[in-house]
Amino acid sequence: MKRSLITFTAASLICLSAAAQDKENKSKIVRFSNITEATVGFQLGETTRVTSFASGESEVDVAGHKIPAPRISTSFGALIGDVLYVGPGFAYTYQPSDSNNQEEHQFSVYGHARLNFATGKIRPFSDFKGGYHFASLKEVDQALDPDWYKWDGFFLEPALGISFQIGNHAFLNTSLGYQFVNAGNRIEQTIQDENGESLVNATLNEKYHRFLFSLGFTFL
Repeated sequence: MKRSLITFTAASLICLSAAAQDKENKSKIVRFSNITEATVGFQLGETTRVTSFASGESEVDVAGHKIPAPRISTSFGALIGDVLYVGPGFAYTYQPSDSNNQEEHQFSVYGHARLNFATGKIRPFSDFKGGYHFASLKEVDQALDPDWYKWDGFFLEPALGISFQIGNHAFLNTSLGYQFVNAGNRIEQTIQDENGESLVNATLNEKYHRFLFSLGFTFL
């Protein structure tokens, strides 16, 4: 009987301590938070600008990637008053090849902000990511400098979504977003245009758009 009483008392104290700790965490104005998401991106269109020493500058609309691109991203930051989240993040995107485009490995480092429109168990939100974008393209012409296939630039990504609480310290997130990417070559290179003529000291710059669907978690 005495042993049962001691066990019951210890269990009660543990439960009370956990409840008090959870209440204390919820009462904090600023809390550490992590947002990790899996995203699928559908490219909507692409414009390539060609700049060369001899031919000047021209733009052409080209076929974007037909195959969706999966991405994994994570950011670590501060959740302020259960309303505003801010923090840095990084992401990796794999873009498969198709009949018109080569394979790409893309890496991003960005600032992440999220505004919750409610603080209960269901939280609609607006989301924004923006930062540095780097892409390594598959080398298809060994005559070109390998650095020709390394591109960098910036991206902007607004989204709208909703979060559902799944425990005391986690939310399930889903969102729809739009991504704009502007990236180009790091070096100049002499290349052949579609008519077989040489473009001296040419660089390429791409602008493209993606429709995004994301699913992930927020951890508090």
